[in-house]
Amino acid sequence: MFESLLAQGERAARVEANRALLRFVNGIEWLVRDPTTIIGRTPFDVVYERDKLQVRHYHLRGAARRYPVPVLMIPPLMVKPFIFDLYPERSLVAFFVRRGFAVYLVDFGEPDDADAYVRLDDYVLDWIPTACDQVRQHAKSEDISLLGYCMGGLFALSHTAANDDRHVRNLVAIATPVDMHKMGLFAWATQLAGRQAEAIARQIGNVPGGLSSAVFRMLAPMKNVTRYADLFMNMWDREYMNGFDAMNQWVGQFIAYPQAAFIQFNREFMQQNKLVKGELSFGDRRADLKRVRASLLAFASKADQIAPFRATRAVIDAVGTRDKTFRVAPGGHMGIFAGAPAPEHVWGPATDWLAPRSRAQRRHASPASRRARAAAGRRAAST
Repeated sequence: MFESLLAQGERAARVEANRALLRFVNGIEWLVRDPTTIIGRTPFDVVYERDKLQVRHYHLRGAARRYPVPVLMIPPLMVKPFIFDLYPERSLVAFFVRRGFAVYLVDFGEPDDADAYVRLDDYVLDWIPTACDQVRQHAKSEDISLLGYCMGGLFALSHTAANDDRHVRNLVAIATPVDMHKMGLFAWATQLAGRQAEAIARQIGNVPGGLSSAVFRMLAPMKNVTRYADLFMNMWDREYMNGFDAMNQWVGQFIAYPQAAFIQFNREFMQQNKLVKGELSFGDRRADLKRVRASLLAFASKADQIAPFRATRAVIDAVGTRDKTFRVAPGGHMGIFAGAPAPEHVWGPATDWLAPRSRAQRRHASPASRRARAAAGRRAAST
């Protein structure tokens, strides 16, 4: 018994000694390295470019395409698209490529003062349709799947509804709020000070990325206090260290929000809640979600403070498709999309769900097959 306890103590001491050494070595590397070198490492080609708009096609050596329907990933405003490719061990685009999907991403670029006039209409009626057309052409596919995170999911839904795009076969929405009046603190703040926020935006122009970053950090004040202590305790773990830098880059590199788009979102989405009511229009096109016939998979987290569960869950009742699935995943607003549990609880289920819906099929499926897919979606949504 005594020898067993002694052996356990010796093993624990060796583990802690190894970790102490790794903390020292990794700590020196962390102090001298450029944190931007770990993000956005997956190779890609730019298959289309117009002004600031880019469409990227990602690829990896040895990864073969198994599904004819390509996936176009859509980022939200305010963040750079590297969040889909944080670092090699936490890359959504690489994960999908390895699973056999043709993966594309739309990059809207970084707004400057000349883009203050840009409205959400430009994204929904021009840039996203253009990206979809370019992806279908490059992938030689009649159909396409869209995957959006947060506002990227709103863009995917709005495009599909407003443009009545029947080429969109599948939609994946991650942490995408639809009923804005169920957004808790944000809904309350918008109703209370929405007009003041609009007036400020008219004065300052584009909403600075630094302001968005500060607001985001204020949502988790204790985490900001303890994060460097957590880093030190886990510096023996290189993946934790890489994740720390990647998430810092994410929050620290927020980009400007175009003035006109911010005002439009604040008024029509947040204050008037037009999307979930079926009253939202872009130009002369109404984005009625009941017109969405694409298969839908939506993810939400009960710990998400930015896209609360109730606001995100509303998409299931809002869309017109019968093939719809809703899943609950762990993590906060960033964690559900790219945190440690995301590959198991979001990325893997998304590829598993997309796989049978991304194979070659006739443009018009039989009523029996449509009913079978719808029944499968309802069963999954009930779990």
